[in-house]
Amino acid sequence: MSETLGASLKRQNMKWLVLLAGADVLATFLFVAPELARGVTLTELGVGRVLSTAVLPVVVLLLVNVLPHEVKSSIVFWKVQDALPGCRAFTRYAPRDQRIDMTALKKNVGPFPSEPAEQNAKWYKLYKQVPTEPNVRDAHRNFLLYRDMAALSLPLIVLVPVALHFVGIAGGAVLLAGALFLIQYFLTALSARWSGVRFVCNVLAVHSIRKVR
Repeated sequence: MSETLGASLKRQNMKWLVLLAGADVLATFLFVAPELARGVTLTELGVGRVLSTAVLPVVVLLLVNVLPHEVKSSIVFWKVQDALPGCRAFTRYAPRDQRIDMTALKKNVGPFPSEPAEQNAKWYKLYKQVPTEPNVRDAHRNFLLYRDMAALSLPLIVLVPVALHFVGIAGGAVLLAGALFLIQYFLTALSARWSGVRFVCNVLAVHSIRKVR
């Protein structure tokens, strides 16, 4: 069920990912030809809308699915190994969440592992028992959304300035473009990080309140 739920959440997030990609494309074109903001016609707007509706979803789908989950988590948490948020579920995140009674949690789920991989495995089993809890589902959706946004944003920090440079855009505009996409990446990565921690803790909070069977 959780795999089906995850696919459903990704479909819900697709429109927001496409909107972000569309905004990034528009911003890049404005760096290349600022006059487009003043002289665009209704026909050109219509063509742009058709292209964004038909092409961008395919491009976004390919880009967000080409990277493994572990790589995306590395992009968000800035860790090469054990980057998944569940790897620190019992040693870092749960003890800091005031909603979670650690004594009650241990009574309901058993001993806490300390190794990162074991923590993630145990946390994932606990998640599989409560995937449709509203606060768990919402946190999961937000984590997937911001994580994929961060994965889309990171390459643009380099790719857009390089592309602008090769088409002859002035250095100041190139630096500004790089700075804008760097800010976008940091904002989405930090949002994904906070959402991931919330996701992990929401699962454990449910198990600390009651023993799920």
